[in-house]
Amino acid sequence: MGELPPLEQRSLRLDNGVRATLLRDPQARRVALAAGVDAGSLHEPEAWPGLAHFLEHALFLGSAGLAGAGAFAGYVHGAGGRYNARTLGLCTQFYLEMPARELAPALERLCDLLARPLLLPERLLAEREVLHAEYLARCQDGDSQLLGALAGLLDPAHPLACFHAGARDTLEPRAPAFLADLRAWHARHYRGENLCLLVCGPQSLDELEARIRAGAASLPAGARLPAPAWPSPWPAGQDPLRLELEQPARRSMSLWWMLEHVAGRDDPALELLRQALRRGDAGGLPGALRVRGLACSARLELHPVGAGQVLLALHLELLEEGRGREERIAALCHDWLAWLRAAPERIGDPLLAENLRIAQAWDEYEQAPLERAALWLERWQRQGGVAPRLWPQPPAASALADWLKPLAQPPLLLQCCRDALAQGGFSPRFPVRHRVLPQAGLSPPRQAWRPAPVKPSPPFPAPLAVRDWPAQWRSGGADLLRPGQAALLLAWQAAPGPEAQLAGELAELALAERWAALAGEARPFGADCRLSSDGGRLSLCLSGPPAALPSLLTRLLASLREDDATGWREAWQRRRETRERQILLRRLLAHPAARTRMPTVDEDSLARRLATLDGAALASLLGGWLAGASLCGWRMGELPMAVLPPLQGLGRPAVVPPPRQAPGGEHALHLGIAGSERAVLLRLLAPVGDPWLEAAWRLLAILLQGPFHRALRIEQGFGYALFSRFVDDGDGAELQFGVQSPHASVERLRQAIRDFILVRRDGLTDLDAAHLASARLAALDALDAGSRPQRVQRAVDAWLGGRPDDWPQRLHAALRRLRRDDLLAASRAMTEPGTGWRWLISR
Repeated sequence: MGELPPLEQRSLRLDNGVRATLLRDPQARRVALAAGVDAGSLHEPEAWPGLAHFLEHALFLGSAGLAGAGAFAGYVHGAGGRYNARTLGLCTQFYLEMPARELAPALERLCDLLARPLLLPERLLAEREVLHAEYLARCQDGDSQLLGALAGLLDPAHPLACFHAGARDTLEPRAPAFLADLRAWHARHYRGENLCLLVCGPQSLDELEARIRAGAASLPAGARLPAPAWPSPWPAGQDPLRLELEQPARRSMSLWWMLEHVAGRDDPALELLRQALRRGDAGGLPGALRVRGLACSARLELHPVGAGQVLLALHLELLEEGRGREERIAALCHDWLAWLRAAPERIGDPLLAENLRIAQAWDEYEQAPLERAALWLERWQRQGGVAPRLWPQPPAASALADWLKPLAQPPLLLQCCRDALAQGGFSPRFPVRHRVLPQAGLSPPRQAWRPAPVKPSPPFPAPLAVRDWPAQWRSGGADLLRPGQAALLLAWQAAPGPEAQLAGELAELALAERWAALAGEARPFGADCRLSSDGGRLSLCLSGPPAALPSLLTRLLASLREDDATGWREAWQRRRETRERQILLRRLLAHPAARTRMPTVDEDSLARRLATLDGAALASLLGGWLAGASLCGWRMGELPMAVLPPLQGLGRPAVVPPPRQAPGGEHALHLGIAGSERAVLLRLLAPVGDPWLEAAWRLLAILLQGPFHRALRIEQGFGYALFSRFVDDGDGAELQFGVQSPHASVERLRQAIRDFILVRRDGLTDLDAAHLASARLAALDALDAGSRPQRVQRAVDAWLGGRPDDWPQRLHAALRRLRRDDLLAASRAMTEPGTGWRWLISR
């Protein structure tokens, strides 16, 4: 399998007691900072529910060193960086990703934010409205409703039974008592041994240490606080329960257990169990549930609750036949876990476990810097101690058996979703009708667990002899991959239209379902599959050890030859239901019209069309689309030609089609999404093939991000969810502006975005040289930065967009030459007839 990623690590305790971990990544172009506070929502005072979450928001409203309300965001966005934060039950976390040259100033500003917040009442009052808007949105979220109902079953003496999100009626920034408690809580927890810092960048460990010692010196010292003496969340003597929720849009269930928390054991044991759940074949739990028509996927979540305990939840997405049969499914889950507990080696032999550890390490290492730093910080805070163990060794069989022991018992809670409940009360803070019933013991297994029979796949056509690679297909790009790997990119393209859009989506879902079944055995060896479809184009990128790819591709493509209308139909509906549970802005971004420049059909029309097709018609639709589509290929690395026979009959080898140009002018698509909030997404589509304009828009995106945040969130107070960004995909470059508001009308949101674009276009005349130079460096960094998958995706997008091989060099040259007058011209191009304005509107 290979070695772990090339990270050097050093951990130390600073003079003020803060724990620091330094990670040197010699290949990085950006630096990531993560700060953790060992106090979260469960530690907040009872008088002010949501105080910990509110403080997390409040720290970004100005500090002694950055007094302006949007000064921190302005610095980060102006330098081409990103930041985020979140409040968990036992900890609070802050993340920051910046160009590597910004390490010292970024660290100084982050520590100032943590140590010296201003906490001004007038700013806190405005931010409370943002927090309240978040709370209202979460009231519609199924997971929040579940946790709110679960809280009513727990011991009232444990803080997990309380409300912690925060809302308008639980926080009072104008009250002197609240301000005093907020400042006192900050002073008590944001100090010394209660803090940890993680920094990852390309600098040497000595330089990282020098920077962190200087930058973190402003953090106050203090001893670690003792852990509170909370009781167990599950009331002593309470029998297992069933919790039914009235959630007609959800097809899911969950099982909950209470486990003892052992820091060095939980993470690797949990990862092994997750790997066992990834086995989608008929020998694993998801495969057995899928074969029986009960459920299609399973995932695990760990919730630390203090007092040396964690709640473990097993969530399952149900198929139509599984609804109402939760006890049967729970019994199968119980049997499977008991089977594993009896022989933990069934999860995997030591070689497989080590391969899994290395594959997991590379998967994490290849994430964007901010996301991987967030993941490592959370793991560190869960483990405790001075130094994190990023990728701990798998536990011994005896330790794994001990960890599985409580899971081999019936769960404490079985949660089910119902279309309607005739009786039951409403949870107080995340209202959902629910009822609680005693959960009788799960029916004992009639026989020991054994895999379900494997459904035979239809045979392939007689394979052709291995032939030479199609002359039209591209080769090269091995430097974008992990060492020792190869990849095959395939792109099917047919004439756009409703039938092509539906066929492309069904093919993507069929492949995704099959990959879910293969991933459990493929991922430990570094194999990966990425899929997407838009406007009648389907792309597949399969990577991994060269010798394994022909077999994987053969089994993967078998899903396109099967007449599985029921499975395709259910997968399409599940994806639609998943999108409908997201916040409005995410729903707009996930809509097919946000992923292509080609005309798209709305999902209601596709659903009606899908309902008219029986199994034979669906198979004919997909088969005809695949057979007639142009198939483009790109092989990376030493790829065996044995991958070619499985492609027989699935497309006609061809060159990459020309770029898909979008017509200019302004168009709006109203999606008719009901709800108390409104959301708007504007896509500004640049003409394809102009490196100067794309370079200018990349620079403009950096210059506009901070002002957009300040204008619409801070000055106009539209809401908690908004963004602006540059996007580059196979169709070309675009600027996106999105905002979601709980109180503003759609017309007002559209006008605010339009006014911002016009005002900022004219305001560029005041752009100073230093600001332009900083943004230019950030734009140049963005061209080269990113994880390996991101770099591969950029290369793929350029290829599918018909751009020449030297396109990155052209963009580099254009960025270096751009001056203020060029940006003024490029900003005026936003409103010229050749630029497409595409509005996606919630209703």
